[in-house]
Amino acid sequence: MQGLKFIQSVNERDIDFTILEELEVSEEFRGWFSSRVYEYPVYKAKIGSWHSVNDTTLGESDLVFIFSGEDDSRKAVLIENKIDAVAQPEQGKRYKLRGEKGVIDSFWEEFKTCLIAPKRYLSSAKQSEIYDAEISYEEIMSYFLSKKSLDARYAYKANLILEGIEQNRRGYQPKISQEMTSFVMYYASILKDKSGLGMQEAKPRPAGSTWIMYYPPCFPKSINIAHQVSSGFIKAFFYVKPNEMEAVLSKYENIPIVGAEIKRNGKSIAISVPVVKIDVMDKNHESNKDKIIHAVNIVEQLINVIKVAEGYTSPYPS
Repeated sequence: MQGLKFIQSVNERDIDFTILEELEVSEEFRGWFSSRVYEYPVYKAKIGSWHSVNDTTLGESDLVFIFSGEDDSRKAVLIENKIDAVAQPEQGKRYKLRGEKGVIDSFWEEFKTCLIAPKRYLSSAKQSEIYDAEISYEEIMSYFLSKKSLDARYAYKANLILEGIEQNRRGYQPKISQEMTSFVMYYASILKDKSGLGMQEAKPRPAGSTWIMYYPPCFPKSINIAHQVSSGFIKAFFYVKPNEMEAVLSKYENIPIVGAEIKRNGKSIAISVPVVKIDVMDKNHESNKDKIIHAVNIVEQLINVIKVAEGYTSPYPS
């Protein structure tokens, strides 16, 4: 037994709960963590911390920490945790949008987004998303090691974080869902004659990766379309400058698609069209064929609306 590792493998959920525990019980950790994110001493008192906070349209935050700042304002940190998984398309932007929505909904007055991951991950090409702050597993491990003389549990937590670092070094692979991958392959087969829509390449996926992204070749990178399969929406996202928002809203105020709505999403604008939700775990893909075809038709309509409005007739210059 002495030669065995104390834990066979570590997943991101294990790290999530380690950080969540410290945010819940340790005043010192809350002060240290918030100072790292904000880059100056900012923490005054805890308001709360939560795991797996989901927004039906903007996705999920791994952890959310809300606290009262030295200036008595309500502040938040939205935390994404990675061991080695590839960032999802626009994931960093969606964190930012969820933060901005929290301000609008009065959950907090200001916020920061934060990515925690092994140093090797943070410095790799795999990390292409932008967050306000990055904290390495190595820093967190060092914090725990500095406290191990106070409580043996800190040594345990440092070892857990270390295993996450080593797992990244060994090239940890996310658990691929056969059901989700099979669904995406079937979905792509329906679009085999529609390459001009720019559907992302169909690759093996984990279970929670249920957005089908479209990047039409004539669109700039600031505009893309997503089929939110499980939640039942087709959405076009416009990432524009603040002084351009009113012009975009005005341009698309009369969208000739039934059910279409346009509204601000923080620093972006989204056109949203409801479609039927699809159970991606249903192995009888043929039963979902009509739903997929209908959704793809909405994608085509939305692409054509944007082409006309923006004057796109050929691939957008790189």
